[in-house]
Formats: sequence, C-alpha cells, structure tokens
Amino acid sequence: MRIFLMILGAVVSVGALLFWIYLNEMASAFNTSNVKSSMVWFSGEAVRLFWLPFVAGVGIIFVGWRYA
Repeated sequence: MRIFLMILGAVVSVGALLFWIYLNEMASAFNTSNVKSSMVWFSGEAVRLFWLPFVAGVGIIFVGWRYA
C-alpha cells in the first residue's frame, strides 16, 4: 500500500506539472506577436490547475511514506 500511494502521488504531481506546461505552450502557440510569453506560476489559474493538484500529490506521497 505504501508503494502504491507514493507512486500515485508522484503521478498526480508530475501530471499536474506536465498539464500546466502543456497549457502554457498551447497559449503561447496562439500568441501572434514575436514576444515570448513566460509562464505565470502564481496566478489564480495556476493555483487551481497546477498548485492544488501538485500539493495534493505531494500530500499523498507524504501519507504513503509516513503513515501507510
């Protein structure tokens, strides 16, 4: 059970990171100016789509490592 929770947490965290990078790359593909937009890591959208799932994944890893 411990290994399962740790792997599940890692999958959730890495999935959140890859999804956030994917969304930012899709948004920059629609940018028609020559200026490359940077990723905004601390916006409301970033909190909902990246930070909350990432922290949840880290929490699952911690629970699996510590309590299972």
